[in-house]
Amino acid sequence: MSNVSGFKPRPRTPVPAERCYVRVTAPDHRGFVEFQFSIGDPCLYLEMTLPPAAFAEFCARHQVVHLSAAQAAAVDAHAARMSVNDGEHSS
Repeated sequence: MSNVSGFKPRPRTPVPAERCYVRVTAPDHRGFVEFQFSIGDPCLYLEMTLPPAAFAEFCARHQVVHLSAAQAAAVDAHAARMSVNDGEHSS
């Protein structure tokens, strides 16, 4: 491993575990699972696509909580509010 001048790596410290969330948006889209993945806040997510077996492994590895229909509706409502707010400030 090369050493960058002036850089001294710090020892790794444990990162506090934050709950991970998954919301499946298309369970069988051309043989893949489309889903939203978030860490800590379900309203901030990445859209991802994996084959079903890889999705199951991903969920197990990250010990995800699958969003309920009510939680998913709350995420959608939040996104709608943010979209309206963004529109008010654009020129």
